[in-house]
Amino acid sequence: MTTMSDWFVDQNRLGKLYTATNQAGATVTLINTSTTTGFVLSNPWGSGKKLVLKDATFAYTTVPAAAAVVFLAVSVAVSSVAHATTTALTVYKADGSGAAACAGRAYSVSTTPNLPVYSRILGYSPTTPATTGGLTFKDDINGALILVPGSYVQVSYITTAPVGIASATWAEVDE
Repeated sequence: MTTMSDWFVDQNRLGKLYTATNQAGATVTLINTSTTTGFVLSNPWGSGKKLVLKDATFAYTTVPAAAAVVFLAVSVAVSSVAHATTTALTVYKADGSGAAACAGRAYSVSTTPNLPVYSRILGYSPTTPATTGGLTFKDDINGALILVPGSYVQVSYITTAPVGIASATWAEVDE
């Protein structure tokens, strides 16, 4: 039996595994606005691909002043409307061969076509984060989230806005 880890390795060998990362710390946006900062991964309407998420990571670049829960939030519904007012991030092939043309679009700033809903918890930073150790959260999604055309995922939070760098790795497969 093939594991999801084996499947992602095969996708990487086939040149179908991609990654994107913020290049500087950014304040993450709460989900009650469509003007998003931080990290957004979008699968544009009509792409003909599904984005199968392998993992997502968030690392604080500034020690938080208070407690926060950091989440992945997904679009509430698919939309044929494109993201607007975007600041694109470069998408790279995960095999190290460089920048890639692919369906997935990553942004550090985006006006999303609809509001997201919380989907997966990335981690919790306590009220005394400087004394508790690691402030990097990784979710090994391994295919449990799939972005169909017209959907997206973003990093979001509850309580105190985190400042940090986020990344995602995904495979692209035909619909």
